[in-house]
Amino acid sequence: MNPLAPYFDPTVRFQRQYAEHLLNRFRYLPCPGAHVLLEDVWVAPRGLNRALGATPLIVTGAPGAGKTTTLTHLAVAQARALLEHPHARVPIFFAARELDPDALPRPSDLPRALNISPTLAAQCPRDFFAAALANGRVLMLVDDLDALPPASRAAWLGEFAAARVVATSAATLAGWNAFALPGWNDGDLRTFAQRWDAANASAFLAALDQKDVPRSLSANPLTLTLLARVWRAGQPLPTRRTDLFQAVAHDVLGESDELARLLEETALATLRGTPAQNGCLAKSRGFLRAGKNRTADFVHDLWRAYFAARALRRSSDFASLAEHLSDSAWRETILFYAGLGDASALVDALVARGDFSLAGYALAHARTARADLFESVTRELISRAWEMDARATAALAEMPNPLAVDEFATRLKEPDPTLRARAVDLLGQLQTERSIEYLLPRLRDPDAAVRVHAIHALGRARTDRVVEPLLVVLRGDARLGQVDSRLRAAAARALGEIGAEKAVPALVVELQTGAPEVRAAAAEALARLDSPLASESLSEFANAGDELARAALLQMRR
Repeated sequence: MNPLAPYFDPTVRFQRQYAEHLLNRFRYLPCPGAHVLLEDVWVAPRGLNRALGATPLIVTGAPGAGKTTTLTHLAVAQARALLEHPHARVPIFFAARELDPDALPRPSDLPRALNISPTLAAQCPRDFFAAALANGRVLMLVDDLDALPPASRAAWLGEFAAARVVATSAATLAGWNAFALPGWNDGDLRTFAQRWDAANASAFLAALDQKDVPRSLSANPLTLTLLARVWRAGQPLPTRRTDLFQAVAHDVLGESDELARLLEETALATLRGTPAQNGCLAKSRGFLRAGKNRTADFVHDLWRAYFAARALRRSSDFASLAEHLSDSAWRETILFYAGLGDASALVDALVARGDFSLAGYALAHARTARADLFESVTRELISRAWEMDARATAALAEMPNPLAVDEFATRLKEPDPTLRARAVDLLGQLQTERSIEYLLPRLRDPDAAVRVHAIHALGRARTDRVVEPLLVVLRGDARLGQVDSRLRAAAARALGEIGAEKAVPALVVELQTGAPEVRAAAAEALARLDSPLASESLSEFANAGDELARAALLQMRR
């Protein structure tokens, strides 16, 4: 390209300025009281590159799992690509919660609807976005797509049918290819710790282990980032989410009760649907961000939920909370409310409504609650989980009570292998260190189907301790029972799910010499690992004419 083109071609000039706008807009993570560069601490979710080959794609995950961060990273990465390659895709980013469902932006509304300055918008050639859309060059990024009514979003996205679309949502949406953010495993934790503070990475990781910080905190990108912020050598780390938010809030706000009250009142008002004015932005110390039409909102929904719960606790206003126990928008506020004091009245109210799942989550977060509630709610959830109630199983996975693990472990002695397999599946979904202790011996279960279930269950683990046992299965160790290609293929897929780079050499061997079923699974696992070593190995086989390796490499590089 002519190096003088940016100075004379208005299209090229605007494109570069627009890309630079995106780089500046999404440069920092929304971290109150700190400036954290996104690219400094970005850890790519396992399997994301592979998932991006599908469109439209919906990225799902729990609060704090990294949905918005993933989307902003894609905007930044594509903006960089646009600076280097003028014909690369043009990213457009929408925050669905800021859009009017009755007046969603149309292609003809660009660039005015893209939250850019009037000056930059005035420099946009009239047909720039229309041409990019017509040529299939638009990457449309939509955060919180589920905030829009189904009919509105379907009609809206239909107008951008030529674009590649990646959106985020709390849960899967019908008709979309889904990618569930997997949470961080041991390798991801090490990568993050090195990028956050290389000099103290080992000490921080050791503190996570020594202080028994639950995986629900360390596997969640947002809460792990907060843990890194509050960690001090020799001091205990919070082991409950509410305590962690309390620690960060105290670090940022200090003893300023006036500012705390402002944030609490703002949080409760916005949760109830009253927009906050942007006049309080300057005082917010990073907890608020600018919205449209001179409004302000919290930088993350969890901060709004936390401060709203503080407001309710401060006023001893349980009645106001009780009105919203069935409202999903209040769910995280309910859990923070449980974490700020005694949760007995809250759990009683949830049990009275028959919502044992949310009651279990409330007990998992509670600072205190009556002992009988822990016993009765856990027993009810165990019963429901055994009958394959996914919500009950998810609630049990949040609860620190070992009763569920021990109860399902007793089922491993059932003479019926179908029941043993069900118990194995449930223990795998609980994802605790204690459940792993019960799962590992099931790799030697007399029934091959149960062994396959155990392999799948261990593939859910986020810890490196299951890697070696799965490698033993992959290699076909006869001590684990009859050598079976089905077991070895399952082990390969499980290793790919875990994302352990340690498994690459063994997977490469299977790709080279394994039975067809095992070779296919090894290629799939290597593509999931998405590491330089895996890519290099796949490239070698692909160059030698291996079709499985070539297909896996294409998936990895999409």
